[in-house]
Amino acid sequence: MQRRLLQSVERLARLAQRDAGLPAIQRALGEELVAILGVDQAHVVVLSGGQPAYGVVATDRAGNGGAPPGADEYVLRRDDVPDALRWVADAGQAVTIPDASVDGALPAQLIKAYGLVSAAVLPLNAGGTVRAVVLLGARRPRAWAEGELHTASALADLAGTAIALRDARLAAAIDPLTGCLNHGAMRERLSEEIARARRQGTPLAVTILDLDDFKRVNDTYGHGTGDALLRHVAEALRAEYRSFDQVARYGGDEFVVILPNVKGPRVDIAAARALRVLREIHIARPDGGHEGITVSCGVAEWVEPEGPAELLERADQALRGSKAAGKDGLVRAPTPSAP
Repeated sequence: MQRRLLQSVERLARLAQRDAGLPAIQRALGEELVAILGVDQAHVVVLSGGQPAYGVVATDRAGNGGAPPGADEYVLRRDDVPDALRWVADAGQAVTIPDASVDGALPAQLIKAYGLVSAAVLPLNAGGTVRAVVLLGARRPRAWAEGELHTASALADLAGTAIALRDARLAAAIDPLTGCLNHGAMRERLSEEIARARRQGTPLAVTILDLDDFKRVNDTYGHGTGDALLRHVAEALRAEYRSFDQVARYGGDEFVVILPNVKGPRVDIAAARALRVLREIHIARPDGGHEGITVSCGVAEWVEPEGPAELLERADQALRGSKAAGKDGLVRAPTPSAP
């Protein structure tokens, strides 16, 4: 047991050293908790906007965790029902759930999908804040020994260190003017989302938005006004989209929005929302008047076996089509022909 615990510690420590992505950290922690504690399943659910959002579950090798052996991913549906995951995220303290069937104890989505009967939920701290919650789950009634919770907390702390180092690296990848992801960080995040979509068989889309005639704004009103406009656009986009969508500054006056789990008409609707909210932005003129802005937009849905470069290129071609059609509009990239 002690030797296996040391192996777990070494594995989680290596994640911090090699700058692992968030899904890899979640998966590794879940797998180590299952192996060390012998539980049916271990969920690691990261927070978005302070609420549990993205989960990875690891199950025992025999598949007794209620899901296929190995690891699986899910997105928690948002509702207004409080539960233990939210309480732990807010309070930063562990709690045990003797009976998961009690209304509001755990998300109904997880109880149904994984057959949870009892559970323990612990906070995962990174950089001084709760960044995720760990759910140890069982498909039968069981008690949770203090030693088990102590071991789980220690391993979660190691994973938290890996997440904190990843956060520090990403902080260096934030565009200082707009607060959005910069170009390089956007490509890294898009790679992660493509990998997620490939594993889960879920849709993914990207939108590229370009401010029409932005050079004229700089030439007419000065670069200070242009910079303020870019900040306003970034804030409006972040406010408009879901907490787990990603807004990035692609370069200059271009922005990219990564849209997980969106396909078909919903892609066009999401892009049209951006155009609508950005058209409400106005530039204050020196004479006291106001001048509106327009935006051109290109959207593309991910298709296998595309990588980030191919997906962005199709969205960029659609954007160029919007510009050629007279600006202030939306063009959808056609689905590429099968090879």
